[in-house]
Amino acid sequence: MAEERKSTQPLAETIGTIPLFSGLDRKDRERIAGAGREVTFEKGKTILREGEPGLALLLILDGKVEVLKKGKLVATLGKGRFFGEMTVIDDKPRSADVVAVAATRCFGLTAWAFAALVRTYPEIAPAIMKELVRRLREVQETATP
Repeated sequence: MAEERKSTQPLAETIGTIPLFSGLDRKDRERIAGAGREVTFEKGKTILREGEPGLALLLILDGKVEVLKKGKLVATLGKGRFFGEMTVIDDKPRSADVVAVAATRCFGLTAWAFAALVRTYPEIAPAIMKELVRRLREVQETATP
């Protein structure tokens, strides 16, 4: 058990620097780190496709991605940013393409792992919801003329 905790500690610290999870305490961040896994993508790799079913939330640990909606660039995201978060909440198809524009390392958390965490540790949900609402407001403000 101590061995497992030790292996998730550096990732838990990194997760704590990402706005989605920064409001959580160390123990909850370690639980999240233990529930997901690291994945890497080569430059040019399409990570998510608009309209396809979504399986996971991805947090960028290193690298850079572009978010494209109907082929148009809507955002460039780097270290500390996240994408795919809507699918772990509403189980709807992906709303955009995401392409790695540099070698990219992410932490992935599947929808079912996220749901299990929130069921088992409901105190995790409010901190995550605050960041999701903040992000939604930010998008709405930039979309309003």
